[in-house]
Amino acid sequence: MMNKFSKILYTALAGVMMAGCNDLDTEPMGGIITDDQRQDVIENMPEKLKDAVTAIFANFYATEGAYDDMLDFGYPTIMITLDSRSQDFITTEPGAYGWFEAPVKFQDNTATSPSSRIIWGIMYNTIFSANEVLGMIDADTDNETYKFYIGQAHAARAYAYWVLAQVYQFNYVGNEDAPCVPIITDKNAEEALINGAKRSSVGDVYTQMINDLNRAEELMDGNSHALRDDNRYIDLDVVKAIRARVYLCMQKYDKAADDAYDVLMSGSFYPLSVDEAGVPGFNVLDTHNWIWGIPVSEVDARGLYTFTGFMGSYSYGYAYAGMWQTINSGFFDEIPDEDVRKSWWISTDRYSNAYNYSAMYGPYTAAQYLDGMGAPDYAVTKFAPYKDVLEQTLGACDVPLIRIEEMQLILAESLAMGSSPGDGKDMLESFVNRYRWLDAENPYVCPATTPEGIRDEIWRQRRIELWGEGMAYFDCMRLNKGIDRSNAENCGDEFKFKIPAGEAVLLYQIPNAEIEGNPALTTADQNPTGSAQPFLVQ
Repeated sequence: MMNKFSKILYTALAGVMMAGCNDLDTEPMGGIITDDQRQDVIENMPEKLKDAVTAIFANFYATEGAYDDMLDFGYPTIMITLDSRSQDFITTEPGAYGWFEAPVKFQDNTATSPSSRIIWGIMYNTIFSANEVLGMIDADTDNETYKFYIGQAHAARAYAYWVLAQVYQFNYVGNEDAPCVPIITDKNAEEALINGAKRSSVGDVYTQMINDLNRAEELMDGNSHALRDDNRYIDLDVVKAIRARVYLCMQKYDKAADDAYDVLMSGSFYPLSVDEAGVPGFNVLDTHNWIWGIPVSEVDARGLYTFTGFMGSYSYGYAYAGMWQTINSGFFDEIPDEDVRKSWWISTDRYSNAYNYSAMYGPYTAAQYLDGMGAPDYAVTKFAPYKDVLEQTLGACDVPLIRIEEMQLILAESLAMGSSPGDGKDMLESFVNRYRWLDAENPYVCPATTPEGIRDEIWRQRRIELWGEGMAYFDCMRLNKGIDRSNAENCGDEFKFKIPAGEAVLLYQIPNAEIEGNPALTTADQNPTGSAQPFLVQ
């Protein structure tokens, strides 16, 4: 095993259409189709099958698909919601319009909160759409295109359960028998429609994920990358990338390393260079480092209610109204000046970093523009506006879900915590020095030597690399880190929390509509409410 990891270290690195509500008793796609209808689709309307697959992923960018409010603009709403609960993501004025104020204050975990209804609804809509596809095709088909479709349905379903498992129960290890979420598949959907479905254990939900991903791998051959029309769809690389995340949560490090390595060696993706990372970006689906993403068309971009509308400092959006998204000032100060990623936020010395303020926007430099707009220190500059047009009113920027850089960090962590801590350390150093470091004469050196220390340094690198991409809260939960904003000078006192790992407030409650509409659940099955007080009033 170690020979192949050494190879990548010293060569690659050194060189949805969905009708229904949130409840499980809602019929997916408007009803259960019959065997005759399935056969009609396959024989006479194969384009309907492709449409059904596309509908799976439409759940990721559908507006008000799970909750009747402009706050629901698909999976990016979940990303911002969970990042708002993290320690590194600071909104300057979350109360200005009320958007995402509840997750910032840890007041959104109740059974009636929009956050829980949106997370539950979008993920189960995705599951229902995947089940619909699986119910349309014979699982033993020899048709390679149909096998590709089936594989995507299995993988999308696994991803949805992966998200749900991390917000409705604590991390896998030590909680295998704890209640998680109901498992609904194409096999039990009709029974669940009548009798409901109980909460399955964490262990069973993760088993379902792995079974789905293994089945997806079996169905997809080496041509799956060529078969997908764009990066919204799932190919074999995406399957393995999702499974690497799942195995990392399960602390099955050798298996996580194998999957991350395979994606890295596929040759389909490569990281941003130092120069590329030094200018705003992260807004185009077919960028060479994106493994999987969400397309947002001009039609789908509904006014300000988009990822860009809330995250973009260069776009016309809520930043104009004072809701600037910023990095925790204490964490920003920990990032070395030699790290090009420090240019992803405004420094207190605004003109000190040439990469941060290159003139990529016509007559303006970024610094002049942001000064004119009143951007505060630490505001994000990572995400470019649509078509790189300043003050762009269209929020049609695509959204990254998985990037190749994450696979490198997963491989490094898996090696560090698994069979080869030294190789994990070397992998991390090689990645940072080649792709993120400005000073070749004084290279980055991982300060840790123990497996746990290297893992924590990789976590720090993940916090920098994946900031604003919906992964920070998952990592805090996975690593039992709790939430600590006490060192953020740019965070208002009422939003400054220090919450230990394992506190009930870190989990979401199941939506009331689900408890009331699912015959197999009662209030006794609900997660505890939990609450938190700001750090300075504890």
